[in-house]
Amino acid sequence: LVRRLELLSEVERLARSLQLPEDVGHTCETAGYFWLLHVYSRWEQFLADCADNENKPTYVQDRFPFKEFFSDTPQPVFTGESFEKDMRAAKGCFCHLKTMFQELEECRAFELLKSTADRANYLMTKQAKIVAMTCTHAALKRKDFLQLGFKYDNLLMEESAQILEIETFIPMLLQRQEDGYARLKRCILIGDHHQLPPVVKNMAFQKYSHMDQSLFTRFVRLGIPYIELNAQGRARPSIARLYNWRYRDLGDLPNVKEDAVFHKANAGFSFDYQLVDVPDYHGRGESAPSPWFYQNEGEAEYVVSV
Repeated sequence: LVRRLELLSEVERLARSLQLPEDVGHTCETAGYFWLLHVYSRWEQFLADCADNENKPTYVQDRFPFKEFFSDTPQPVFTGESFEKDMRAAKGCFCHLKTMFQELEECRAFELLKSTADRANYLMTKQAKIVAMTCTHAALKRKDFLQLGFKYDNLLMEESAQILEIETFIPMLLQRQEDGYARLKRCILIGDHHQLPPVVKNMAFQKYSHMDQSLFTRFVRLGIPYIELNAQGRARPSIARLYNWRYRDLGDLPNVKEDAVFHKANAGFSFDYQLVDVPDYHGRGESAPSPWFYQNEGEAEYVVSV
């Protein structure tokens, strides 16, 4: 909206340079009419006149209809020495004006959509290049996405090894089919099936239905080709040796061997890795304020102090 006001002020300045009423910059809609009736028509007339006066070096400099609008540039736009050179400059100026009015056309929807939700839906369906959400949100809002006509070509799932199989399918079905075919072209699953599986609280479903297996893990077990990283760059080699046995040929990137930060001792610790016994904090150890939510204030205070 701030950009919209900036562009409308430029439209008003353009109208003043053409000696026209400034109310054409009141809204994006009036600016669009101003573009068609006064700006684009003048440009077409200018091009038609230039076609018959290409032999006059100063013709573009003398007849360019928006010369006053670009009079505040650091360097003169036109030199009057070459028709071709000045014509390239004139086309560049017109391209700037065209881009300005195209941006206003994109902002026009915000004049009609008053609520924050409607504006957010417009940005998501019309302008957003990347839309991020959780699988839970996708399941809750799937009906709304279908009604909005939400469309996407690529799907990227992070931590997909910790997502239930059904939750993995839902983000793939957030848009309607086109002519009987799905629009989705590429689905990328990123995860680590050696880490924690999806959380299933019902033990019967977990053990007997094997619901704690993600679609990512199923693909790996079925032998679907996948790309496995063979180097890590987040931990010093001595710490990485604690878990690199779980992976095939997991090595270290050069930065963990060469950067000085990986060679310095960790403040507050005697070794690269160690077990610390934290006693009860104010007579209280681990607690569960609500089901499945565990906390230990003593450990938290210890980490903060370190």
